[in-house]
This record gives sequence, C-alpha cells and structure tokens, in this order.
Amino acid sequence: MTTRDEHMSTDVNVGSITFTGLGSGTDFESMVTKLIEVESYHKKQMEAWKTEWETKIEALNEINTAMLNLKSTLETMDSMTEFLTKGVASSDSSVLTASADATAESGSHSIVVNQLAANAVITNANGLASKTTKVNTSTSAQTFAYSYKGNDYSVTVGAGATLEQMVSAINSDPANAGVRASIITDGSQYYLQMRGLDLGSNASLSFNASATTMSNAAFNDASDFSITQAARNAQVKVDGWPSASDAWIESNSNTLTDVVQGLTFNLKSLGSNPPAAVTISVETDYDSVKENIQSFVDNVNTVRSLVKTLTKFDENLEQGSVMTGNYAVQLVDSQLKQVTAEIGNGFLRYNAGPPATGDKISSLSQIGIMTDANEGSLTQGLLVIDAEILDDVLRQEPNAVAELFAATNIGGERVDTGNFSYYSGVTGVTKAGVYDVSYTVSGGVITGAVIDGKAANVDNEKGTITSMEGNSRGMVININDFPADSTGKGVVRLKQGKSGEMAAVLKDITNGETGALNILEDNYTDIIKSIDKKIDYEEQRLALMETNMRLKFSRLEALLGEYENLSTSMESQISQLSSS
Repeated sequence: MTTRDEHMSTDVNVGSITFTGLGSGTDFESMVTKLIEVESYHKKQMEAWKTEWETKIEALNEINTAMLNLKSTLETMDSMTEFLTKGVASSDSSVLTASADATAESGSHSIVVNQLAANAVITNANGLASKTTKVNTSTSAQTFAYSYKGNDYSVTVGAGATLEQMVSAINSDPANAGVRASIITDGSQYYLQMRGLDLGSNASLSFNASATTMSNAAFNDASDFSITQAARNAQVKVDGWPSASDAWIESNSNTLTDVVQGLTFNLKSLGSNPPAAVTISVETDYDSVKENIQSFVDNVNTVRSLVKTLTKFDENLEQGSVMTGNYAVQLVDSQLKQVTAEIGNGFLRYNAGPPATGDKISSLSQIGIMTDANEGSLTQGLLVIDAEILDDVLRQEPNAVAELFAATNIGGERVDTGNFSYYSGVTGVTKAGVYDVSYTVSGGVITGAVIDGKAANVDNEKGTITSMEGNSRGMVININDFPADSTGKGVVRLKQGKSGEMAAVLKDITNGETGALNILEDNYTDIIKSIDKKIDYEEQRLALMETNMRLKFSRLEALLGEYENLSTSMESQISQLSSS
C-alpha cells in the first residue's frame, strides 16, 4: 500500500526546510510564505525608508553638481579682463596690431613706428673651405672670445677642432648667456655667424680679438668680424608724443605694454618710408559683456530651478518633494540669493555729494537684474533681465557694470575728514569689504591709527598705517598730507564682484570636507548604514523564523501522515470484520 508519507519529502539542509509534496493535503508552503510576508512588514518599511534617504543623497549630488558647474562658469568671468572685453582694430595690421584689457579706455590712438627692436648679429669676414676645416691647427687648446651685453665670454677650442666643433663648443658652453652660433655659406665658402637672442640696444655683441688665441687667421683680428645687424631698440611715437622730430619712445622689445594704459602694441614692420601713422581703435565689446551677464543669470537660474523643483510642495496632492523643508538646502539657497540681492562686497552706495562718493553701480537691481516675484509666473523665483535698463546702463557705465561682476580687490575710499587713500592689500589675505578707518597725526608723527576697530601698525617713515588682524589684515593706507598735523576718519574698501563673491560662497558650500552639502550627505550615509544594520538583523530574524516554521510544519505533516495511515488501517480492519 502506498501511503501519503511516500508523496511528502522533508529536507533539512544547512538550516533550511523545503516541502516537495503535500502529504496531508494542507498547503503548508503557502502558509509559511504568507506568514513570513506578514512578518516582513517592518523590514519593508526600513527598505522604503532607506530608499528615501538614498533619493535624498541623489538630490544632494544633483544640487552639488549644478553648483560646481555654476562655480566653474563664474570663475571664467571673475576678473575685469575676462569680463570686460575690449575690441581693438588697426588701420594697418601689417605694421602694428594691438590688444586691450579691461582698463583700456575706448577711443583711438595714432602710432608711428620708426624702428623695430632687433638683436645683434656678427659674421666672420674670411670664409673657410668647409665645415670641417680646422680652426685650431695647433696641438694644444686655444681660446675663442666674444662680448655680449657688456660681459666677456671665452670658449676653449680643442687641438685640431673644426669649424663645426667650435660652433658646438660655443652653443654648449654653460656660461653662454644667450648667444647662438651657426654656420652659413655663400655657396663656396663657410662662415661663422653669431647672433644674440635678446632684442634691444643693450644686447650688443662683438668679437673679442684681444682675448682670442686662435691659430686660424680667420679668427685672430678685430677686422675678422663684421656687424651684419646692430642691436637696437624699437622706436615709436604715440599720439604725437614725444613731440620733437628726433625723439622717440624706445623699447628693447617689439611688444610694448606700458605706453598706453590697458593696451599692448605688437610691432610688425616699418611700413612705408617715411613711416606713416597707424590708427588703433579701442571699443567696448558690448555683445560679449552682455553674453557674460546672460551666462551669469542662466547658470544661477539653473541652480535655483533645481532647488525649486526638489523643494516644491504640491498643494493639490498635499505632498512635498524629496527636499521639501530641508533646512540645509534652504540655507544654501538663501545664501546664494543673498549674494544676488545685496550690495556688492566692498561697494558703497553712491552719494552725489559734493564731493561724490561711493559706486554708481553697486547692486544687480541697478542694471535691471531682479528676482521675478510674480505669483504663478513661469520664472517665479528666478533672475530676470530688463534688457532696456541693462543696455542703457551698460552704454553709460561699462566699467562700473564690469566692476559689479568682476572687481578683484579694487581699492577705494570715502574720506569724511583728513586726507588718506587705499594703497595696497595682500592677495589671498586681505578680504574684500568696507572698513572704518581713523588716525591722528601730531607733531609730525602718527600717534594713533585704527582699522576695522583694531589698532593698526604705524610707519612714520613712509606715512602709512597697516591693518595687522581681522579681514582687513595686510591692508596699507597712505596718509596723503603726512607729516602735517591732522585727524582723519572715513572708510576704505576692497571691492569684489558678484562672480567672485558667489564663486567663493559656492566653494565653501561644495567643499568636500566642510561644505554644508557634504556634511548633510555624510549624515544621510550614516543613517543608511544604521538602516542597513537593522535590515540585516530583520533578514536574520526572518530566516530563523522561516526555518523554525518549516520544522514545525514538517513535524505536523509527519504526524498527520501517521494519523492518516492509522485511520486507513482501522478502516481496512473494520471492513474485513464486516465482510466476515
């Protein structure tokens, strides 16, 4: 007789139990599955909770990436030269070209190029038959000497050395201060040519016959070398100056950087003879400036839009987004909005006076950049540009607009009493800002000085005071009427444009160790680790519970099988009794 035990298998293996048949007709497998599913409710809650924190981390990473992109963009326009582009045109680019930085004034300049700067070139007069002709026919070393830029140099030429070997000795000499030797030929003979690498009249080059002991007749007399190109300075007149016909602005370079503020002249050739004036025209590239402003606004709005999306609350669904109400994100958003809303760091509001003080442009709103506050607007909460206001201000005050975005430690002052001015600061140490200043000069010496509420260092030889602590540390202020007795009071400031100011804020926010977003992500990661531990505990608990259930149900299945067999046996016996 086949019993139900033979259709049921109980397998206990490595703490697990499986059912391969139903001996009693009861679906214990489904019962175990359902019971474990009910018991898994807390684990599923924790898994859902973990997913929420992971989603928050993804949102933080998304915000952080957007802010890093914004920071990178701002760093491409945080200096006046980068932001305020000046276009330069030349009436004859074959003679002269020019470039301009932000400090160049719009207008035109007349340039006359009389002479280009040149290097010195000397060539020996008596040629040799070949490159391998011996220049030292003796059996001992000899000396070849020359003078360059007022200094004497000598090279040892070995016994039996050829022209090629002497050239190599000159060029490889460790003491060589900038002279290049080479071999040239007229088709039949070979000559030693030496050229100085520096331009300008001070870079003279000559053969020093008195110190030369060469045995070859081509190198033992002062007349053996001729000057084939004399060292000379560039000569120009700018806007008719110097006025004397034989007077010129001279330079030892064909690149002139200190003739007109903000302009660099690149001399190419003399052009006509006599030389004609070349006109250099300088204009502000308003389109490029407006592109920079638009880029600033667009990239700020990218971050604002992202934060807006991640923190919005759907009133219809009465449901928030992943970062709704998140304090850190709100704080970061507030910091960035504060930069765009407030007066520029180190700027002073304009006062027409007299005397006029402060900055004509000190905030974004003055150039038509504001936050859209219209309820329901597609750009609500974003920066918008009033193109008409921007165009008008940009045409009138291009430098002031550029400073608002890109000033980098540009100093200034507001003098209430006395006579003083900002002199200098220390890059990376002196912070942008507005600082109160006061001082007293009595008996020809500075008797006391205060900068930003702290005692300043006094230099009575130079007539300066220097901040030694705080954000103004390193700031030097010149007392202009020193040593006259006086009392001075006012403010000195260093200006920082909005691009640099916001980039600095973003640098702090996105700092990999101390940034607010990084700290928040670390906190969320710790929470997830804690949840993972709880999930691991639940998984172990459920696995043990499932094992115990299967053991109990397997025993029950076996017991029911025995009762079933006993019942079948009794029924068979009763049937046999009845039939007998």
